[in-house]
Amino acid sequence: MVLSVLLRLFTAPLEIIYWIKWLIVYITIRFYNAFSKKRFDLYDINALGDPVKLGFIVPQEEKDLESPFPESHLQECADEVVFYGVNSKAECLMVRIARGCNQMADAWIYLKLANGKTYNLTETMGFQQSADGQCQTFSCGKLIMHYLSPMRRWRIFFCGMLKEMDDNKIDAEETVFVKFVFLWKAASNVYDCTLDTNPEGFASAIARSGWKIPFVPPVKRLREALNFYAQTGVVSGAVSINDGPEYEMYLFGEKMRSLGKSATIVGCKFTSILGSTPANGLAFHLTNVSAPYAFNNLPFGCVVQPGGDMIPIKDLDINISPQVSEKTKSSFKAHFHA
Repeated sequence: MVLSVLLRLFTAPLEIIYWIKWLIVYITIRFYNAFSKKRFDLYDINALGDPVKLGFIVPQEEKDLESPFPESHLQECADEVVFYGVNSKAECLMVRIARGCNQMADAWIYLKLANGKTYNLTETMGFQQSADGQCQTFSCGKLIMHYLSPMRRWRIFFCGMLKEMDDNKIDAEETVFVKFVFLWKAASNVYDCTLDTNPEGFASAIARSGWKIPFVPPVKRLREALNFYAQTGVVSGAVSINDGPEYEMYLFGEKMRSLGKSATIVGCKFTSILGSTPANGLAFHLTNVSAPYAFNNLPFGCVVQPGGDMIPIKDLDINISPQVSEKTKSSFKAHFHA
């Protein structure tokens, strides 16, 4: 009884401080929202006579966002594009290109077939094609990705050597020649991680964290770090191993674009769960992110319903069990509210 009373006396001031911080952050976020324009608010069905706002012509803003950014942007900010897809046969594709300065780039390839074999890049660093502002191609070594129509269709191509591993054979690894071509088609609107998607949740995450300057919430750092948008879609194409017959794949997944300021991303810890449920067509992107002196367990992402309606998540709790050994996989649970 006495112990519980003492705990209340000690925790009451902390709770008051939390709510004061929450109110400061919430007002700041509302202020930012009042003077910020949504970057994907480009269409208007009532704009008769305007082919851009009616969607007959792709807006220049979409072309700029989907194209590689100039070298000046890379000095301070990220320029990354990621595609992933899965299906009910446990097949999976994830490809990523992150551009760097001096024509360098970092690439990921993870390809898993229904037979249990997986394919990865043996070397992730490589050179990219020159992007002088007119080029719309992301490249790193033999991996090339570019849009056919911004926010609508992309082409993914690879022709080179990958490391092959077999889930059914322990310690069996060899290098094989792989060629694949995939086409990504959008199936939803764009999820833009802006402050207006979840002001209450963002305020809670910032209020839970310590601030370097009292009464000055790090909302600006949040905006600069989470310069990110995503879009669900389908990935279809064919894979050939060692010049063998083509194996066709049809996957449900997502395209993600990261443009955050590099200095604000340093120290951030991201935990993401991406997936879809082929049984009902539901797709989801769930992410928790923490950064010192900025925000703690900040939830962002969305759920896309079978009809294409996109709902931003409001609250998220991800629990990942510790990995027992290198050969075992970690289990996880996620509880979210949208």
